[in-house]
Amino acid sequence: MAGLVTVMGVTGCVPFACPAIGWTNALTVQLDGDTTAVDQVQLCTEAGCAPVGDENVTGPLGLVTVEAQNGNAWTFSVDGLPDTFTVRMLTADGAVLSDTEVTPEWDRVGGSEQCGGPSEATVTVRS
Repeated sequence: MAGLVTVMGVTGCVPFACPAIGWTNALTVQLDGDTTAVDQVQLCTEAGCAPVGDENVTGPLGLVTVEAQNGNAWTFSVDGLPDTFTVRMLTADGAVLSDTEVTPEWDRVGGSEQCGGPSEATVTVRS
């Protein structure tokens, strides 16, 4: 009887496989203060900043895109950014207005605990 219980316990266990990763995360950068000189907002790591015009950026920065800009809020589609990175604000001629280090608090909005899924975060940066 003990052998039967063991076999049932092993065969009753179904291995769990996660689907291929196919999501991006949404990061909203809320600018606070006078934003009249801000023309572009970028996300920066040690590897560089993105998005950047027509330059070919590789690695996780190559997947950073601006999905929406609504007033003082810039929403980015991101994949694989480190826990802490820099938000860079630029003028129309490319001059850096500010670099602010941020650590977003990501909230998963899809997928599952076992496999992960898309997340969202909002950070506020003083301009």
